[in-house]
Amino acid sequence: MKKIIIFSIVISLALLSCGKMKEAKEAMNAAKKVYDAAGDVAETAKNLEDIEIEKVKLDEEEVKKFYKAINKLNEKYPDIHFQLATMAAVEASMAGKDLKSIIKKETNIPFDEYSKLSAVTAYVEIVGIGYEMTTAVLEQTKKSHLVLKEKLGQSVSKEEKIQLEEQIKNIEESIANMKEEMKKEEFEIVKENFRIIKKVKEELES
Repeated sequence: MKKIIIFSIVISLALLSCGKMKEAKEAMNAAKKVYDAAGDVAETAKNLEDIEIEKVKLDEEEVKKFYKAINKLNEKYPDIHFQLATMAAVEASMAGKDLKSIIKKETNIPFDEYSKLSAVTAYVEIVGIGYEMTTAVLEQTKKSHLVLKEKLGQSVSKEEKIQLEEQIKNIEESIANMKEEMKKEEFEIVKENFRIIKKVKEELES
């Protein structure tokens, strides 16, 4: 089973929410608990219990170390998706392997650190994509706002004017809400974390 349901739930909900951090966090929290019944999965979930994923600030060196290890592991064990520890634990178990032993043997990253970084980086990548989508939507909304205001300045009927004014009001509210959401500390943290992850990935791929 190449794609475990944990990852599907997280990605699907994140895309539907278009970057809303609350939904993405809830999905990740759910992912922590799905497979808490056995072995490494239980330990992985336990390692994540007290982490506030949206508030973790990543360091470029630790991110580079993590992705280097993931790339190495993926080459050696192509049937295990090490990016997300909970999924890797299930797939390793299904293949008759022990995830904790693999991490200890093949990397210089402690298992609890690997668990944390796997969750945080997966979360950041999902929400980071949502953030970029939200930014694009905001720019498009601003353009629509200008177009409608220009049209309002032209000769239009009273009924059209009322409709245009209502549309403009709704767009202005949407812009204000998006701007307010993007001012939150969590968005700033995710934005910086996402920048670090993209930079590291580009460096490792070059």
